[in-house]
Amino acid sequence: MQVFNFARSLSALPTLGGLSLWFSKEPQAEMGRAGTFSSTSAYLVLAARAIELSRRPLTPLEMLEIGQRHGFVPEHLFGATMHKTLAARLAEHIRGESDGSDFYRTAPGKFFLHKLAKDPSIPQEYKHVHRGHLRSKAIRKENVLVAPKRELNNIIFGEFTPFDNDEFIRIYQSICHFHDRQKAEEDNSIKQFVTFTLFFHGHRLLIHRRGKFSTASDLLKGQISVGFGGHVNDKDFDLFNRGGDAFRANAARELKEELFLDEIYRERYDAIERTNILGFVNVEDSPDAQHHIAVLVAFEHSSAELPKKGELSINQLSWLNLETPLNDLSGFDLWSGMILKNIFTGRIKLTGV
Repeated sequence: MQVFNFARSLSALPTLGGLSLWFSKEPQAEMGRAGTFSSTSAYLVLAARAIELSRRPLTPLEMLEIGQRHGFVPEHLFGATMHKTLAARLAEHIRGESDGSDFYRTAPGKFFLHKLAKDPSIPQEYKHVHRGHLRSKAIRKENVLVAPKRELNNIIFGEFTPFDNDEFIRIYQSICHFHDRQKAEEDNSIKQFVTFTLFFHGHRLLIHRRGKFSTASDLLKGQISVGFGGHVNDKDFDLFNRGGDAFRANAARELKEELFLDEIYRERYDAIERTNILGFVNVEDSPDAQHHIAVLVAFEHSSAELPKKGELSINQLSWLNLETPLNDLSGFDLWSGMILKNIFTGRIKLTGV
């Protein structure tokens, strides 16, 4: 079997959104003991090259067969179950990078490249994004945005604080930093920023019940929620995304994971432009609230049709008519109850409502 020498062939590699970064950064950061590239990046580059050669969706086994036939399987990758490892690497990349991944599934076990999907000569059937139901949102290994609780609570505190982009940038620059998520969950001195997105159409707000597969605490499972979202991390912030833009990018990414929206909002930008930052919910009334501050985001859906869920942790999706205020909010989680109360009293306004 021929082997592929990375050192001699970097120029022949495809230039891809995420994968190209591995070779534009300092090479040593991704190299192993023998001067070879790390297994994760090597597997993904192999997959990308095989797909570019075939120009059709491939299974991991087909990718390896093409790589062996054309001689670009790295010599440090070996084993009887390489196709399973490759499948795992692709799944991890898609899950971890979400819309930023270079790959997507066209069917269970078949992968294609977003780059090629933009080519008009590619058959339409290859451009369909397949998404299976996720059992849960696994706790990712990521660096999340945090701030010292005492200082943050002195600036932003209460059931609702309207968002001011300039003020937040000052807060971000003065007291915020990024922290390992697992460690942040165990640190009572800091608060993590999470987006809490209100998905609405006209006078109707999408609600759901948290299922047993949710990563939320046991106290929240079974309760009704008006919000979708997740932790804000360092990947949401870059040279172009600061302040509200970073929150909007996070909200769009999380929404497209929790709901099936790919057929409506094919590009991430299509979803981002429908978001609007409303403000913050920062209270200390529950164990979860003591560790998190909610960034309240509104997402104006383009259709009256009820979306489908993308995760098994989301149950009983339904529309709530905001023209009929609820007297009993006891079935909702803490943040949701506070938000609905402020919507019904007019303190929180959604665009178009």
